[in-house]
Amino acid sequence: MKISQISKISKDTGLSPEKLAVYFQVSNMTLRRWLKKGGTARVPSQYDTNIYQGILAMVKDGAIDKDHECVKEAYEFTQVLFANNSFMMMDLQAAQFENTGNDEDGLMDLCLRLGQRDDSLSYVQRNEQTLQDLEKKSPSIREKVTALWNVLKDGELQKTSKYVAVGALFYLVFPFDFIPDSVPGVGLLDDYAILSIAMDHYLRIKNLKG
Repeated sequence: MKISQISKISKDTGLSPEKLAVYFQVSNMTLRRWLKKGGTARVPSQYDTNIYQGILAMVKDGAIDKDHECVKEAYEFTQVLFANNSFMMMDLQAAQFENTGNDEDGLMDLCLRLGQRDDSLSYVQRNEQTLQDLEKKSPSIREKVTALWNVLKDGELQKTSKYVAVGALFYLVFPFDFIPDSVPGVGLLDDYAILSIAMDHYLRIKNLKG
């Protein structure tokens, strides 16, 4: 994130440095130093995660337009970050996904790898209550979880065709998301992205079948 982008966010939102500092989880002094410096220099990379997650929290609060140029960058950064950390967290080799082509393909591979684990389906079934708790937090998540459960019950689909659904549901109930569900505004972002990609996969299959 460039300092000039921080300045633009400050100008476009009209938020005070104090409020921006809260969103970005930095001290007022640090934020004011950035704004005073200006220019195209980048903020230190160790602040990137907090800044991008802060931008997404601002979207939820209506503090910044969802079409703002920095919002897209925040979504892309967060998606790549949680995918890479998920690979490591679940003992998957990130190198296996280097040639996937784009972020969506990488997340699809994550679902597939998780779904192929011998214990994934039984783990999901044992943690059905966790899924129900997540469904209560978001109607969109409830709709997608229900659809993926229906995929698992579909007698016409082979076991191998259900791996993506199993993997997506496994990620939801796995207790160590990269973005904890308790984080206000962004805690369900990774869960929603995984579900959306899995749903798109099965919608394409349905369309191919006609």
